Amino acid sequence: MIDIYSAGPQTNRVRFVMLLSLASAIGACWAGWNLSQTFGLNPGDGGVLAPVDVRLAWGLGVAGLGLAFAAAMWLYGRLYIRTIQFDRVAKLLHVRTLGMFGDRTIAFPATDVLRSTFLAGQLYNPFGVSVNAPWYNLWVSGRRWPFILDAQGVSSEPQLLERLLKSR
Repeated sequence: MIDIYSAGPQTNRVRFVMLLSLASAIGACWAGWNLSQTFGLNPGDGGVLAPVDVRLAWGLGVAGLGLAFAAAMWLYGRLYIRTIQFDRVAKLLHVRTLGMFGDRTIAFPATDVLRSTFLAGQLYNPFGVSVNAPWYNLWVSGRRWPFILDAQGVSSEPQLLERLLKSR
């Protein structure tokens, strides 16, 4: 097996945000439960317990936002490439992606790579915070969503990686 690509320290950042999203989902579910039981009792809310449907709407809304964030980060981790290895004998690519608590490896023929698209990932806003996070979408036959290859990662075989990203 030949190591073609590694996301490097970016993996730790993605894993941190994934775990943060899980903690946020737990906190949002607790806050949603609390709202469904007590919304309206605070003096700022009127001091009278709100009707059941209003309390449930607030509770489910808050819990749903936390669960949606965790689900989105789980999906992002499943698409985010941690490493790519190439098996010269079997002509297979072994792509390792992130899970909430572990990694997942998917193997497929190198010929299944359909195309890749580069996205600059630059965001400038008036508040002075800017983002520069370029990436590639790696489209593979038989998959609904493309893999996400962080362009800030490192490659020990840049020629092989370039051939992979410029295939077809």
